[in-house]
Amino acid sequence: MKPFLSWLLVLVAVLTMLVFGTLDSQDARNNAERAQDIGETIACPLCVGQSVVQSDVAIAREIRAEIGNLVVTGYSDDEIRARFAARYGQWVILTPSTSGLGGLVWVIPVVGLVVGAGLLLVTLGRWRRSSVDNTEVSEAERNLVQAARKQRRHNRSAGSFEPTPDEP
Repeated sequence: MKPFLSWLLVLVAVLTMLVFGTLDSQDARNNAERAQDIGETIACPLCVGQSVVQSDVAIAREIRAEIGNLVVTGYSDDEIRARFAARYGQWVILTPSTSGLGGLVWVIPVVGLVVGAGLLLVTLGRWRRSSVDNTEVSEAERNLVQAARKQRRHNRSAGSFEPTPDEP
């Protein structure tokens, strides 16, 4: 029960840090940072695999300028993205939606990580229990271990530095 409580507390702490880190970083942006962030989520219509921030072609410069004007005008981030998606198609948006079917892109990795960690813990627990429960040690083996321990103690107390078979 004690290890479970420890892991639960760690999970709560990590989730709390993630939530507050996300909320704090969203509020402190100026217009230039907002325009930069939005530009990083919009693909360049001519370049393959680049956002309009990464590209230096003429249309990317025009889109960056338009994003800056829309930010200053007061449009929200989602409104600006929707405007470019309507003009060029949904493919131009580089970040998947957080709602609907697109939201699965964000949820599935987290669920997979949690399930994988849970399966790992269950497997390790079973493995540990089976190795402890099914191990029967004979009296001869116990005597052999006791003799090796006595020999080791004797070698150490006598100042002998000869390694025993279990030491390198």
